[in-house]
Amino acid sequence: MQTESPDILSIRNVALLAHGGGGKTTLAEALLFNGQAIDRRGEVGTGTAVMSTEAEELERGITITPHVGYCSWRNHWFNLVDTPGYVDFLESTRSVMQVVGGAVMIISGQLGVKPENMRLWSMAEEAQVAMIGFINKLDKPRTDFIRVLGDIEQSLKVTALPLTIPIGVGEAFAGIIDLIPMTAWSAKNGQFTQIDFPESVRADALHYRTRLVEQVVEADDQLLEKYLESGEEPDEATLHAGLRKAVHERRLFLLFCGSGLANIGVRALANGIVYYLPNPVEKADIKSLVGEHPDQPGEQISRFPLVTDPFSAVVFKTTIDPFAGKLSIIRVFSGRIETDQPFYNSDRKIKERGGRLFRLQGKEMRAVSQLQVGEIGAIAKLEETRSGDTLCAVEQPIHYQRVCFQEPVLSFAVEADSQQEDRVAIGLSKLTEEDPTLQFFRDGETHEMILAGMGQTHLRVTLDRLKRKFGVTATLKMPKVPYRESISRPVRVQGRLKKQSGGRGQFGDCWLEVEPLPRGGGYHFEDRIVGGAIPRQYIPSVEKGIQEELGKGLLGGYPVVDVKVVLVDGSFHPVDSSDNAFRAAGGIGFRKAMEEGGAILLEPIMTMEITVPDDVLGDVIGDLNSRRGRITGVTPRVNNQSILAETPMAEVLDYGNVLNAITSGRGLYTMRVTGYQEVPSHISRQVLAKKTDSK
Repeated sequence: MQTESPDILSIRNVALLAHGGGGKTTLAEALLFNGQAIDRRGEVGTGTAVMSTEAEELERGITITPHVGYCSWRNHWFNLVDTPGYVDFLESTRSVMQVVGGAVMIISGQLGVKPENMRLWSMAEEAQVAMIGFINKLDKPRTDFIRVLGDIEQSLKVTALPLTIPIGVGEAFAGIIDLIPMTAWSAKNGQFTQIDFPESVRADALHYRTRLVEQVVEADDQLLEKYLESGEEPDEATLHAGLRKAVHERRLFLLFCGSGLANIGVRALANGIVYYLPNPVEKADIKSLVGEHPDQPGEQISRFPLVTDPFSAVVFKTTIDPFAGKLSIIRVFSGRIETDQPFYNSDRKIKERGGRLFRLQGKEMRAVSQLQVGEIGAIAKLEETRSGDTLCAVEQPIHYQRVCFQEPVLSFAVEADSQQEDRVAIGLSKLTEEDPTLQFFRDGETHEMILAGMGQTHLRVTLDRLKRKFGVTATLKMPKVPYRESISRPVRVQGRLKKQSGGRGQFGDCWLEVEPLPRGGGYHFEDRIVGGAIPRQYIPSVEKGIQEELGKGLLGGYPVVDVKVVLVDGSFHPVDSSDNAFRAAGGIGFRKAMEEGGAILLEPIMTMEITVPDDVLGDVIGDLNSRRGRITGVTPRVNNQSILAETPMAEVLDYGNVLNAITSGRGLYTMRVTGYQEVPSHISRQVLAKKTDSK
């Protein structure tokens, strides 16, 4: 295994993309095994796969966070990043798209294109990542190569071009045809050998070979003229060059096929990675390395993928272990970094002490003396650095644009034993450093700990990791809805306190006019006392008493909003009046105003933007209507519809799960609180009854 830094032109940084259960991790095992990086192929089901490192992944059989491995193939260096495919964890793949040059989209020969494939395709397109594809699991029952080809073109809106085709499918799957050299390969008894060309697939092979050649020559006038005049096909090198250009420009989706589990067609895929996916220099031609000066926003700085350029890198993943410490996984964009070399973190605006450097083979860490341009590796024990941060040379700083993740779609309150609450909070805060798609905070009003993520599975896995890594347990429950209270009509009330129990008494008397304000009007206090009815020094005490009552409404103890209080009259006693007496009188008066002014319950309203496929638009709108939602607009997008709606928060606390179910994971949404409105009376009674029952 190569230990020194590889030549940059030989490097291929490749993300493996697929829906959950598509076979990414198994395919990664085959690539690593064929590249002699591992001695034997592990299995996901038995927990022996190199790229399955988290206990929660082994338990569930899914990838929940990106993992890195490497191997060599035909004098080229592959850095492979196995990305999550389950819908709750897809969003973390965005950070990987920032650092790779190319990707392999794995599509099941049984299931075809799934919603997760479509979301991952959009991420890759947005990040300008060149892609090739692999139709997997052709040795399984009910596979259909032709149907999947059609599904790819229809669902991904791309020209799909097979470079290998199967010899048989399902139980009859015996090997592949490589269309450029027009050779046949068999994988019987685990041995991959060239065989005589089967006549049963010759017609199909000639059809796809002709289509392949035509796609190449049509993009080059000289080749096209030569082909039309003489029928002469380009040689293999010319075909590879033409296809490589088409992949880099994302005009064609080149497809390989086989079985990752049986290791059939994987070598042809590895050849395709070498031939067609860009090295770091070519990636910089596709998408320039441009950042900003961290202290002078707007001033653009360019870097080049040269070892002689100043060091720059991006942290795309962080792992934190209570015993081993923190590991920051980076992609070096320019220059080099050596062990213990200090550098500048342009996001935190601090100088970090360098640490030990590693290459990662799954969870195995192999120490190296340096990492240079194009490489993926890890730095140990960086105290302040977080995922998404830019690292750079101290004297020549640069800041690369951070990845923008989708906002969390589901929030739950976190409950823990009072003795463990602080440790739970510390642990969850550290886990948000590892996973930028998580958010953790304490609600200032309800005082609940809130954990927000991409779905229930995401949040449950987070609590499992909390227990394993930090030894504390917690549970999830729906968060409290921050209701408010107000009044529905103006009233004039008296607040009066008179107590005499021997000695100095307590006397305060005030008259208040209280009226409702428009939604969002807040709270206003006005002093209209004339003639000294209440001495000036007691007026602030009256307002203080009112404000104390604002925090605990009449109906359910919720804060009171959207009211105006005018102090219009009152009286005092020269001996018995005091600040405390007038504060109590102000509170009594406001409490009476709530009783006589028709107290009402208000609920938070969410403005939502929901992006859904065309075929489920009606179902999503119908569901929103059933949740007391109001549709404010529908805008057509490419292959999708964007719905704008306003919906009570109480109706969409679990909306992430609902939308996933309706759209098969294809829907996305954002929402934010934009105001409050009165709760319908029958629902108000239910809310208040539940609050009473919970006491």
